[in-house]
Amino acid sequence: MEFTLNEQQQMVEELAKDVAQNAIAPRVEEIEKAEHFPEDLVKLFAESGFVGISFPEEYGGMGMGHIEQAIILKELSRVSPSTGKMLDVMLLGLEAIDLYANHEQKVKYLAPCISGEQIVSFAFTEPETGSDPKMLKTNLKKQADGTYKLNGVKRFISNAAYAGPIVMFANEEGADGQTLCTGFVFDKFCKGYSISSPWEKIGYRGSEVYDIFMDDIIITEDQILGKHGDGFTQLLGTTAYGKLGFTAVFVGNMLGATDLAVKYCREKLHRGKSIAKFPTVQLRIAEQVTYAKTAELLLMHAADICDNNHFANDDVATMRYVQSFTAQAKGYAAEMAPKVCQMAVNSLGAYGVCDEYQVERFLRDAAIAPNIEGAGDIQKLIFGMFILK
Repeated sequence: MEFTLNEQQQMVEELAKDVAQNAIAPRVEEIEKAEHFPEDLVKLFAESGFVGISFPEEYGGMGMGHIEQAIILKELSRVSPSTGKMLDVMLLGLEAIDLYANHEQKVKYLAPCISGEQIVSFAFTEPETGSDPKMLKTNLKKQADGTYKLNGVKRFISNAAYAGPIVMFANEEGADGQTLCTGFVFDKFCKGYSISSPWEKIGYRGSEVYDIFMDDIIITEDQILGKHGDGFTQLLGTTAYGKLGFTAVFVGNMLGATDLAVKYCREKLHRGKSIAKFPTVQLRIAEQVTYAKTAELLLMHAADICDNNHFANDDVATMRYVQSFTAQAKGYAAEMAPKVCQMAVNSLGAYGVCDEYQVERFLRDAAIAPNIEGAGDIQKLIFGMFILK
């Protein structure tokens, strides 16, 4: 089996490392403390091709694949997991539009986001129902003029405070009286759209999440993604690819913490000798690198499966296949990220919990990994069901 990146992928990796070290690293503190992610950095990501890396050239994308996408997210997160998460959530919304929007919708919504003019959001989770699509409370109600009124609340939505499109899912009543889950896209900050203050959280402080309140927002037929009732399938398809992005963020999180631990152990002296010569230190570092590299290999394997198994709207079998391997990678990375980062903190001893040494930031970010965009245990169940079938 070949694990070597091709020339194009190596170029993407070098560019991502360069942006991470020279544009992100000097501004980590600013990113962590700002109420908004610096929009000039979003522009830089767009100009560098990071936003459109895996999307069609027809709409301003780079036309590459999910391997390149994973490389970018991993390397940015290796310096700032908040930055990786911010970009990843943009890619999640763009995945939904790329997979399920028609040409006119892609021109209207996909192209401006890829160019960095707008920032997309993806809204599914709700206060009362979590991420159960069969229990959504957000509602689309058809009006006499053929439009729809949207009402409800979405929770923990990233990028909700930036102008741009939002992909959303809601329930509506079908012609036969059955409840349908429908996906649609509209512009944030339209009439009836409002947001909460950002949630205070332990990590990913540079990537804010909000509650979104919808009060009689008018949705028109040309904003519906695919057909009415396709929402559940669209959710599965979007998140099949979306799990990959979060895996890349978690992997970068682990690698970044390990980088700091290795640097400290090489430089820290005890009785005139580097502590890197101590067997206990070597064992701890070996474990960290092994866990992180295993997660990285699962990430690249899943990315390769994504790139070689494209699926259409009705190709549920291929979608389930892709979803299973991205779930495997995400479940493992989500479980290992807190463990690896805790080990990295311990490698620094008392210094590990001090802001100045930064490794504590990676641990705070990793603490969220098992609980976002699909709980870690659910990912294991998805992969387990696939194996047993």
